[in-house]
Amino acid sequence: ETTFPRLAEPLGYVPKEDILYAIKAIVVTQRENGRRDDRKYSRMKYLISSWGIEKFRSVVEQYYGKKFEQFRELPEWEFKSHLGWNKQGDGSYYCGLHVDNGRIGGVMKKALREVIEKYNLSIRLTPNQNIILCDIRTAWKRPITTILAKAGLLHPRFVDPLNLTAMACPAFPLCPLAITEAERGIPDILKRVRSVFEKVGLKYNESVVIRVTGCANGCARPYMAELGLVGDGPNSYQIWLGGTPNQTSIARSFMNKVKIQDLEKVLEPLFYYWRRKRQSKESFGGYTNRMGFEKLHELVDKWEGPKVAPARYNLKLFADKETYEAVDELAKQQDKTAHQLAMEVIRNFVGSQRNGKSE
Repeated sequence: ETTFPRLAEPLGYVPKEDILYAIKAIVVTQRENGRRDDRKYSRMKYLISSWGIEKFRSVVEQYYGKKFEQFRELPEWEFKSHLGWNKQGDGSYYCGLHVDNGRIGGVMKKALREVIEKYNLSIRLTPNQNIILCDIRTAWKRPITTILAKAGLLHPRFVDPLNLTAMACPAFPLCPLAITEAERGIPDILKRVRSVFEKVGLKYNESVVIRVTGCANGCARPYMAELGLVGDGPNSYQIWLGGTPNQTSIARSFMNKVKIQDLEKVLEPLFYYWRRKRQSKESFGGYTNRMGFEKLHELVDKWEGPKVAPARYNLKLFADKETYEAVDELAKQQDKTAHQLAMEVIRNFVGSQRNGKSE
């Protein structure tokens, strides 16, 4: 392959006071030696792959002016979203807000501006396209929570777990490199994945890291996701499997040219057998790596649908036929069942009520 995903390698250790000098040396090394003749090879990973980490370190050290110290072992990496209310460490709080696809507009944008200007808050933007409001006093938590909840910016426990780690690149209509949808398509994809979860018996609080990009450049980091969709044609995607929840390993290409309308044909058997055959606390990415792609292809090819077990209970959401028919008509307009739409409305209502009353 000509281009490829690549994990980072240890370069060395520098004291805190030297970190900016080290970063400058790394950037200058890339500026002076990185590829300029072909855009797709311009990233630093291709320079490191070409040179090897030892030569790259040697050249960086020339700009840095001294040798790097021996790399120090780090604790096992843990992915932290920093969403919700958390203590800041100086007596104040910060509040991490989940933003679907990194897009803020309408009443959400108005509410954020109101809160930031009224309380003179500083903000941070995260690599997962979320927003962190900082320097919040204890007395401000309740009014800020109320304003945000009314605008639809919910506490993370009221957001679908699939959405919390999902991400997509802008793709159409903004990116000239895109060959299919990503940001505009991921809301529907996540709803379809949730429907598959429900169909195969996975619980609501279970999740996988999903990333979608409109081309192979992978700006939403699909190559580290448990389930990555990489555009390879109009309404068509490569499916990548095998990343981990903490996003420290590289996924691998599982299938090519999967049409968007055929996603369920691939995802249903994968999620069904993950639920049935996984080991204790085994993630979806860990399961796909353990099973191996040959076996997974066999499961997909032979899939005829999940075995339907008799329901142990029947939760009746509709008290009368007229209400059911009205909800069913609205649900069909959104390609959902009446039950799915009703549960979505109930979750959103409960979330907004609890957000408005909690600190």
